[in-house]
Amino acid sequence: MVDNLQYYLILIIICLFSLLCYSLFFKKPKDGFDLPPNSPSLPIIGHLHLLLSAMLGGVPHKSLQKQSSRYGPLLHLNIFNVPVIFVSSASVAYEIFREHDVNFSFRGTPPIDESLLVGSFGFFTAPYSDCWKFMKKLMVTKLLEPQALERSRGIRVYEGERLYASLLDNAVKNERVEIGKEAMKFANNIICKMIMGRSCNEENGEAERVRDLVAESTALTMKIFVANMFQRPLKKLGISLFREEIMSVSCRFDEVLERIHEEHERKKR
Repeated sequence: MVDNLQYYLILIIICLFSLLCYSLFFKKPKDGFDLPPNSPSLPIIGHLHLLLSAMLGGVPHKSLQKQSSRYGPLLHLNIFNVPVIFVSSASVAYEIFREHDVNFSFRGTPPIDESLLVGSFGFFTAPYSDCWKFMKKLMVTKLLEPQALERSRGIRVYEGERLYASLLDNAVKNERVEIGKEAMKFANNIICKMIMGRSCNEENGEAERVRDLVAESTALTMKIFVANMFQRPLKKLGISLFREEIMSVSCRFDEVLERIHEEHERKKR
């Protein structure tokens, strides 16, 4: 009797687990969109096997050409839970980038709302809007134009001479130098002087804190990318990956930006 009860209990658990997997990975959401055709996908990884087979085969363009000749010039693929549109026609690509570029400019919301820095209001995460166009204009005219590079020439020359003098001094003293660390310090000082008007202080540990913060942000970006792949099923289960780490790094970034803002305000007075 006990053995039969255990058998039925295991059977019920397997059925419930199968229904859960079906609802998370197989059942297509009814979002009302008429999506392009796609080939059969695998559980969890979606159409990743098509891209892997194309790359491992050595002729990815021919493998993808077979899919486009069978399903049409516009395919809707899923890499894990990330939707991908594959275009194999020049005329369709022209319509996308020239006539319907606004419709394809939305990059989707971040996998976690409280993402690094300003979340969905940053330049790389914000939706296409007047605000995004204004940010693009500022970046092009204030940061990337030739005049902006010319204004920072003196900073780069000064930091280059400082790096050269430091390396020469270490060579005279026959001391070992970590080139990677010196190069990171060189780049950080240039960026800090362009933003704050001064380099980060090495004595009070400010520069080290900034470097650690950048390193943590880089590592966390890769984790967010992984979270984006499994966003849909984990969201249904109420699971949010790396939220505490993201909030911690974001708060520390806010403190740095607030300190920079206060310094600029004091200089204006």
